[in-house]
Amino acid sequence: MSVSGSPPHEFGQPLSLARQVAQLLVVPVSAQLGSLHTPAEGSPYPSRDGLKKLIQEVGIGGVWLRDGHVAEAILLVEQLQDWASLPLLVAVDAGRGLPLPGATVFPHPLGLSRLATEAASWAEQWGRITSREAAAIGINWLLNPVAAPRGQTGLESLALAEDPATVLSLARAFVGGCEQTAIDTGSGILTTACSFPGLGWPDWLQEGSRFATATPNIPWRPQLTTPVAQLQDTLWLPFRHLVDHVGAILVSHVVLPEWDERWPITLLPGRLTQLLRQEWGFTGLIVVDALDQGFLAELADPATLAVRALQAGADLILAPPDPIQVMQGILDALQAGSQAQGYRAQASLNPAQIAQSVTRILRAKQRTMGGVSSLLKEVWPALAETDFTTVFGWMGATEWTDPGLHRGFPAEQLKPVLLGDPITKDSALGKLFSVRPGLPSRLQGAERLASLLAEPDIAPCQAAMARGGVEGGQPLSLPVEPGWLNWIWQDPPLGSSELSLESPALRIPSALRIPPLCSDALTPLPLLEAALANAPGLMVQFFLQDPLPNYLLNVLQQQRERIAVVVFYGSLPLYRRLREQFHWANAVHSLNRDPFAQKEVMRRLFPHLDIAEGSREARQTIKKK
Repeated sequence: MSVSGSPPHEFGQPLSLARQVAQLLVVPVSAQLGSLHTPAEGSPYPSRDGLKKLIQEVGIGGVWLRDGHVAEAILLVEQLQDWASLPLLVAVDAGRGLPLPGATVFPHPLGLSRLATEAASWAEQWGRITSREAAAIGINWLLNPVAAPRGQTGLESLALAEDPATVLSLARAFVGGCEQTAIDTGSGILTTACSFPGLGWPDWLQEGSRFATATPNIPWRPQLTTPVAQLQDTLWLPFRHLVDHVGAILVSHVVLPEWDERWPITLLPGRLTQLLRQEWGFTGLIVVDALDQGFLAELADPATLAVRALQAGADLILAPPDPIQVMQGILDALQAGSQAQGYRAQASLNPAQIAQSVTRILRAKQRTMGGVSSLLKEVWPALAETDFTTVFGWMGATEWTDPGLHRGFPAEQLKPVLLGDPITKDSALGKLFSVRPGLPSRLQGAERLASLLAEPDIAPCQAAMARGGVEGGQPLSLPVEPGWLNWIWQDPPLGSSELSLESPALRIPSALRIPPLCSDALTPLPLLEAALANAPGLMVQFFLQDPLPNYLLNVLQQQRERIAVVVFYGSLPLYRRLREQFHWANAVHSLNRDPFAQKEVMRRLFPHLDIAEGSREARQTIKKK
């Protein structure tokens, strides 16, 4: 069966079976103009021509925007939607804001869990800011919130909290902020609980998550060994209680040995359907994580992996390595399922299952792009025939609509767009599309985003999350003895936005006559030891992600009596291990390295200073006593 050219009413549906299957695929794309026109060798992103073919001729259901500046993203998203017969879902990771230079970047979200009664309101504000910037770009699908509690590996850099109950509270608040944006703008946002079943868990579950080692018959793969019965009421609690709030659940390729020793739960026939739909009652989209992960290639070819993911219960598949090959494999499995002979049972699929997934996908598009609601009903009658007010969860909520998008273009005129038929230039629709790719609309999008990036509610939210990301710290006595040093150790390379001459971590101590001594792994040890030897006192600041080298641990031991405070920016597990080793009396940890976090640390150490919150350059003056 071919991936294109199928009759439009095959299997009695307005969309051909090939077009239905294409809706299940989400392809990664880069907004960088250079990458789009000339992808590097081995790039996971298709070229511009290849992407245009996947959208126009194949009819994929969505794209996953991975990088590029916000200005490039505005151009790209509009171009992709221009190419599409059916509107695209445009996904983006959003664990700390949109991962696009130029968009608002937020501190580590774990800081929210330390803000006590303020936490939920700031989480809601974070969701509102992120979703409104996404809507301005044309992004309608956020791969957030992270519903897995923080552990030692996996998504710890994006986790909301260490205990499941707090994760649930903050995730609900984030989603609530996104829903408020939908009300304010008329542009719905699809939110996603990430990433089930979880990978990195706190020590109180006896390190049930680990990376399983390879055996002669089974390749290396992520593994979660905690008993399923225990997971249901602990680590899976946020996921179970978010099923009526989010529109999608992202499932990672993790092996649960209790169910199968070899295959991840994403590839176990019926497993996701049984757990998420039948047991938990989830009606939204089940999304399988990227199929281009290296260890999966040792299990099976991409087409087989995709078929198994659909058998498991997936509606959408992220990043299939070869979309055309994957699509052909799915169509072959569907043909085998309809013939019910000549094929092994594990290699077949039921066309009715695909139709159910397409209904959910188009329903999500109907919810996020209300202006095309009536058009989708024309193409997929199930949307018109289903009473969604009786459907549980996000899929059944009231759809957002923008009446202006319908004005002057009834469904019969717009139906050819959805079916991929030619459009005559002299038709009203043709005249509309001749204007859409023009510069004015893109400039309007850029202007709208620029105004959003200047909104006054952004800086207080960033500062609050940074404040929550700092723990510990006792005030230092001033003035300090002449000769003190502000010893800074950094993991190279460190971005200038995190540490420069104007950074609070350098500038504020310098104003108090504590000059900086900056060093890294390339600093000669004799030079470092000589500089430290003459200092009567030290404040030490580490900007870390990697473990400290052994020789530096020896230096810390030698200088132990002269260290007044130790500040760690970065890895929380590393900080906790070093704190247990050295038992510093005055230690501070910050989840973040940015200026907001540095200012909060300086407040802890020098409370008599007035450090302006939310400004680009912290202003400090010694208050008169």
